[in-house]
Amino acid sequence: MFGFSLGKLLVLAIILFVVLYGFKMVSRAGASQRATKHQSDGASRIDTEYDPETDSYVAKGSRKGSDKE
Repeated sequence: MFGFSLGKLLVLAIILFVVLYGFKMVSRAGASQRATKHQSDGASRIDTEYDPETDSYVAKGSRKGSDKE
């Protein structure tokens, strides 16, 4: 009853393949959703650059004059 036969091993291999392939598809779908979410966050970011006069980071293009002497 619990012996190993070619048919049982083949069915087990097919089941394992389907389960592993299913996990692979689910993880890819999750990764693509995370990627699109990160791309939409890019519009709210501001590029900064280091200002040695004030010893801080400021928005790019706003270093026309500093208050620190």
